[in-house]
Amino acid sequence: AVAISFQFVSVNLMSKFSMGLLIVIALVAIAVFIFREIYKLQHWKRLSVPYDGGVPLFGNLAQAMLQKRAIALIQKDLYEKYSNHRYFGYFMFTCPSLVIRDLDLVKQICIRDFDHFTDHREFLPVDADPFWNKILFARKGRDWHDFRKLVAPAFTQSKMKQMFPYMTECADRLICSLPESKEVISMDIHDLFIKVANDLTLNLAYGINCNSFNDPNNQFYTMAKNEFVLSRIKGFKFFGAAISKPFANFFKVSFFSEESKKFYKKLMKETLAYRKKNDLVRVDVLHIMKEAQKGELHFEKEDAEDEKLFDPKNMNGLGNNHASKLRISDEDITVQLMGLFFSSFDSFTTYLCNCAYELTLNSDVQEKLIKEIDQTWTKCEGKITYESIINMKYFEMVCQETLRLRSPTVFLDRVVTKPYTIPPVLPHEKPLHLKKGQDITIPAFCFTRDEHYFENPEKFDPERFSDENKASILPQTMLTFGLGSRACMGSRMAVLQTKLVLFYFLLRYRLVPTEKTAIPFQIHKSSISQSSEHGYWLGLRQRTDSPHM
Repeated sequence: AVAISFQFVSVNLMSKFSMGLLIVIALVAIAVFIFREIYKLQHWKRLSVPYDGGVPLFGNLAQAMLQKRAIALIQKDLYEKYSNHRYFGYFMFTCPSLVIRDLDLVKQICIRDFDHFTDHREFLPVDADPFWNKILFARKGRDWHDFRKLVAPAFTQSKMKQMFPYMTECADRLICSLPESKEVISMDIHDLFIKVANDLTLNLAYGINCNSFNDPNNQFYTMAKNEFVLSRIKGFKFFGAAISKPFANFFKVSFFSEESKKFYKKLMKETLAYRKKNDLVRVDVLHIMKEAQKGELHFEKEDAEDEKLFDPKNMNGLGNNHASKLRISDEDITVQLMGLFFSSFDSFTTYLCNCAYELTLNSDVQEKLIKEIDQTWTKCEGKITYESIINMKYFEMVCQETLRLRSPTVFLDRVVTKPYTIPPVLPHEKPLHLKKGQDITIPAFCFTRDEHYFENPEKFDPERFSDENKASILPQTMLTFGLGSRACMGSRMAVLQTKLVLFYFLLRYRLVPTEKTAIPFQIHKSSISQSSEHGYWLGLRQRTDSPHM
């Protein structure tokens, strides 16, 4: 009995000791975590950079996480607060980021001294998601340079001309699917345009025709919508990855699901097999990427200007005296095509919606654009060409003003890849030494709202981009598609598709506000882009004066 009692006491003491040890370890871990977070929040103070102190985990984005204020407006608040500075510090969650508000510094980072800032910030660690990190946007350094060089001819003017008939046919067919009515049709235009984005991308990427407006349950639209529209669960995972790389690695946080990877890999394999069996050649994105894979993708004579942009000499050392051994795999192609779908569902759809929204609220602009559309249609006798679209001057002005006022891109990011010093210019400045790995934010949204660069910046005014006025616009203030060597290669395709969809849309309908139309425009508080908080409820009034009738 004594032995049993002694054993019980020993076990009880050991249990209490173990519990006490666990509590001590937990308290120490919490203390270390708090200390690290507080230390991080002193980052800019140690560098003598003006900054707003953030809160642990959320940094300066606590209001955005609580859905009280959009990231774009948080950055704008700080941008205006530090109007007498060329840069300031803030915290992107747990990451201290240097915000550049001086346009000359923007040019240095993106162009002149690009070799010090070649990479984007890491969205997901390679160990957590190696598949995502094969997308062009996520690639780094020389790997990025070599891959971009291989695929650079894919989105040139000559390739756009070759793919133009597919875009035209698809856009026309989709808009023709809309119902005819003598009454104003009220709809959330986002629902329409996201289907248009899916079908256009499916056609351009794989040569597959589908009509998601008539058949919203087709497998392609269902898969894409489930995969490329960010859910709250995905948002939570990405937030965890943003504040903790160990979290991302431990839980293997990935951008694309295994189901979608299998789906699109199979789709590519079946498409290629069908084309080989039927001896079919179709110049679309898949065909172009396969040409790049074989080393047979080259610039055409008419692409001389595009070729200059990708000349190794313009990459500031990244490609000099370097023979690339990079080869494109089928998986590389799959992830690029999936990336094309994601950008279509996100940026392209937002761009389309924002343009339609501004045309709805600015009837004078819409009428002037409709007049140009009708004239172009009549002049081409209903056979729209690539040249006829790109030569529509007012259409270009409308698209550029939409990119200025309602750009999907709120900010750009860069990472210091080689130590860099920003020399002092203003009296209160000291040399700022940036170490490798330092995060950089370029507040694109803020530049477009700055009265120093745009008079009456909140007004939608395409005349800013007229032949007489556009020369006064600084390139560093228009950053929707980036700037310099890291600029988006698909920008020409995105704008061209936008024009085609709106061309056929306005050929048949006028856009009018309804009681559901959200006025004024409010940026979605939980979105990283400039999308509408209350959707895009607009009215469609069928035209009776269209030359298409």
